[in-house]
This record gives sequence, structure tokens and C-alpha cells, in this order.
Amino acid sequence: MELRQLEYFIQICKSGSFTKAKEELGVTQPTLSQQIRVLEDEYNIPLFDRVSRGVEVTEAGKILLSKGHAIMNLLEEARNEIDGRNRKAQETVSIGCCPAELEYLAPYLMGFHQKHPNISLKITDTEDAANQVAEQKVDVGVTAYPVSDASVISTHLYRQEMALLVHAEHPWAGKSSIPFRALKQLNSIMFRQQNHSLLDMYGLSCGFTLKSIIETSSASVLIHGVRHGLGAALIPTSLLENLGDDSLRIVKLAGHAPCWDISLVYLHSVAMRPAARVFIQEMDAYVREDEVNLSCSGS
Repeated sequence: MELRQLEYFIQICKSGSFTKAKEELGVTQPTLSQQIRVLEDEYNIPLFDRVSRGVEVTEAGKILLSKGHAIMNLLEEARNEIDGRNRKAQETVSIGCCPAELEYLAPYLMGFHQKHPNISLKITDTEDAANQVAEQKVDVGVTAYPVSDASVISTHLYRQEMALLVHAEHPWAGKSSIPFRALKQLNSIMFRQQNHSLLDMYGLSCGFTLKSIIETSSASVLIHGVRHGLGAALIPTSLLENLGDDSLRIVKLAGHAPCWDISLVYLHSVAMRPAARVFIQEMDAYVREDEVNLSCSGS
């Protein structure tokens, strides 16, 4: 078996038909069919069942596909290790991240670069991370939205939950928790612009709406405002866990508290560069160690 034949075979499995595969590979259909016949003759068994809408992989073909992916991965790893010995290549991992999560993930991103100085991070603010990944505009994405594209793998990272930050002299400073509906009593409240729609939804379910006295996308600005007595602020708990400020108090929201899930998204690809694989593995480890996979109360 030649490597070229294995590449042809994998592409047909991915495309679901010879016609689509030949377009991706840039070869003629007779050439593609002839190479697959050679492969089937070598193993003396059909690798595809021809159906009306294309081809389906046989059980034997599934075995070859699994082993073929492993072979391609090993070859890619070998190629990169050899390249690394010849030159210190500067690799780049492109990341599409929803802006609301950048403040929490910033320590990880900086730590990753310090640990892997030969890997550059190209970070793009986007609310459309899954599509950016699907269109191969970025290597990985961080998103709060469901993924509908079957080619994109979505791995749950953590759950964000809101808490109320108040000054130590606030009337609620001594409370461990309050129900969300109690926020109706506050005259001065602040929250990030990117959480506006979520809080509107929760507020309307309780019969009221919240209006932030400060328009900002920065949690740091809100924390500064609470510290200087401007009011209370609704902030994701992950941004409050290491606050360490005696002038501030965190009050949890009991019952049906606003929360949302954050996922890491990327393409399943045998050609994924090692740097992107390392980034994905280490980001998952980071959020596990930080124990921010929180659960909404009552869910």
C-alpha cells in the first residue's frame, strides 16, 4: 500500500463519494477509482459499498480508516519532530474566543505562552467561534453557543454562574445568598454589556427588568465601581474567586440563577498541528484544576 492510496481512501471516507473526493484531491475520477481498486485487491476485500448517494464504508474499510488515521498522525508527528530538530519553528495557534470569557481565560493564555515560547497565540474576539472553526479561519474556538455543524467537535469546558458583588458596608454584605427576584429592590446595579440579554431573560421571568448604571464590557471596571460605592454588580463567579479584597463581599444567587455553558470547539482533523493539540489538552486541564465547572443551583 502506498501512502497516496491511503490519503485517497481517507478523503473518500470523509467526503462520502468519489465525486466529491476527486474535487478535494485534484485528481480525475478514473485515477481515484483505479487506486482504490488496487487497495481493495491488496486486501482482497471491498472497502466501500456503492449506494445511490455515494459510498458507505464497509466493516473492513472502518478498520483501515481507524488505522489510517493513526498512521497519518504518526507521520505528522514524525515530520514535526524532524522539522523541530532542524530549526526552531515558530508555530501559531489561532483562537476565536467570545469576548465575555477573555478576562477569565487571560491567565491561562499568558501562562501557555510562557510555557511554550515557540508557540504564538493569535486571539480574535468573536461571538461566532464555531463557524470560524468550521471555515478554518481559526484553529480552536471558545463559545457560549450551541454547535450545529457536525464537522465541529464541541467539548464542555465549564459552567459560568452569576453572583452579586457588594461593598462590605452594603445592607446585603452579611448575606450568603439572595433569590434573583430580590435584585428588584436595588436602585444601583451594574453588569457587563455581554450579559445584558441573559439578565433580561431572567428578570422578565421574575416580572422586572434590570438596567445597568454603567455601560461596560469589563468586569474590572464593575469591581472598581463597587469598591468605590457606586452600587452592586452582577459578575461571573469565575472572575471573583481570587478577588482577595476585604472591602468587598460576594453574595450568591439562590434558586434559578443566571448561568451558561462554555465549550471548546475545533475540527476533527488528522492534519491538526501538534501546537493546536497541545493547546486543547492544556486548556482542558487548566479549567479542571481551577474547579470552575460550576452547577446552576436547582438544576
